[in-house]
Amino acid sequence: MSPSTLGPRAIAAAGALIIPVVAELIWPSFGDSGHLVFAICQLVGWALVASIILDVDRLFPSLRTTRGGRVGRRVLLIGCALQVLFALAYGVTATTIGEPNEATFVLFLAGFMAQLIGGIVWWRAMRAEPKLHVTRFGALATATLGFLAMAVGNDPFHDIFLLSSYAAWAAVGVSASRASAMRLATISSPQRLAP
Repeated sequence: MSPSTLGPRAIAAAGALIIPVVAELIWPSFGDSGHLVFAICQLVGWALVASIILDVDRLFPSLRTTRGGRVGRRVLLIGCALQVLFALAYGVTATTIGEPNEATFVLFLAGFMAQLIGGIVWWRAMRAEPKLHVTRFGALATATLGFLAMAVGNDPFHDIFLLSSYAAWAAVGVSASRASAMRLATISSPQRLAP
């Protein structure tokens, strides 16, 4: 995908993940009737997050030169795959039996655990790329806030951590897009020689 779409895709990913949570907070009955919408939003959101992770890795090849960069990316992508599997299982069971099977939430939890581990490893690997300073802390925020959302089951804290974790993906994509543009501008601008 194009680096110029990285920021908008990150915002769309965060929005897709946030919308059903906010809808349930505003209209509690949405939690009982909006299962298919929730599943579709999760599926789209996590697929977009995976594309963001792949693009950041592609735009900053230095991340691939470190073991932490490679491992962090892989574990984050495993987390995204687990979330996509959750969305599919949730949607299928909600559609076929009228409500989602609670066992599908094991995939949801496992996805966030992978996001925690991958996010921390990726965050550490990004130290080698100074232009990714904001992206780095966005990755750490998604990891820790997602974990806190799973660890703290009481509302409103669960929802606050979950929404914040999702919103942090927008910061990851937008900041990586800007960092890439700055890096490309530096590379393409001719060096001025002193008189």
